[in-house]
Amino acid sequence: MKINKSFRIFKAVLLILFLATASSLFIEDVYADECDEVLELVNEERAKDSLPPLRMDEDLKKAAKIRSEEVTIVFGHTRPDGSKFFTVSPKVKSENLAAGQKTPKEVVSAWMKSPGHRKNILNPKYTTIGINYKKTDTGYKNYWVQVFGSEKPKKIQVVSEKPKEIQVEKISGIKVERRQNQISLKWDKQVSSKVSGYEIFVYSSKNKKFQLLGKITNPNISSLILTGLKSSTTYKYQIKSYKVIDRKVYYSTPSKISVRTKN
Repeated sequence: MKINKSFRIFKAVLLILFLATASSLFIEDVYADECDEVLELVNEERAKDSLPPLRMDEDLKKAAKIRSEEVTIVFGHTRPDGSKFFTVSPKVKSENLAAGQKTPKEVVSAWMKSPGHRKNILNPKYTTIGINYKKTDTGYKNYWVQVFGSEKPKKIQVVSEKPKEIQVEKISGIKVERRQNQISLKWDKQVSSKVSGYEIFVYSSKNKKFQLLGKITNPNISSLILTGLKSSTTYKYQIKSYKVIDRKVYYSTPSKISVRTKN
C-alpha cells in the first residue's frame, strides 16, 4: 500500500511538472509572436523614413529577456544592482522600456509619441534589435523591452569555383615531305568537336622567337604546304590546335617540327 501511495504521489508530481513546462512553452510561443509583431511595426516606422529594417539578434534577445525580468523589480534604465542598462550585454547601445500597454500596437504607438524612444527606433546607426515582453500579476502587469545594437551583418565570402581547365588535344602523326623550295606537312585528323582549328608558327632567327605564320580555321583540314623556301635551309615550326569556347581561345601544347629543305 505504501508503495502504491508513493507511486501515485510521484505520478502527480510528474503531471504538475509537465503541465508547468507545457504552460511555459505555450506562453513563450505567444510572447514570441507579440515580439515579432513589435519588430514588424518598428520596421514599418523605419520604412516611412526610408531606413533599412532592423534584424533580430539572438544575443540582444537574451539581453532583452534579462532586462524584462529586472524592470519588474526596478523600472528604469538602471539595473537592480545599480549598474547601467548597457552592462547587460556588450552589444547593447540603447534601450526602450514601456509598461502597461497590452498589445504591440499600443506599445509601439507609445514609443513613437515619445521623442527619446522615437529617436532610438529611427536611428540609422542601429542595425539590430532584441525584444522581450513579460506579463505579470503585479505592478504594471505588462512590461516591454527593446535593446538596440549596431553590429553590421557579416559579409558572406563567395568563393567562386575555379574554372575547369580546358584540355585541347595536341596534334599527332606528323608526316613531312621535303623538296628544294617546299615543305609539306600532314597530321592525323582530329575530332572537329574537340578542336576549332590550328595555328602555325615559324621560328624567326632575326627575332629569336616563334611568330604566327598562319591559321587554319577548318578543323577538318589536316595538311599544309609551305612554299617559297630557300634550299638547304633548316626551318623550325610549331603547330597548335585551338578550341574556342564562349569566345575564349584555348590552345594545345605545341607540336614542334624541325625540317631542312633539299639542295
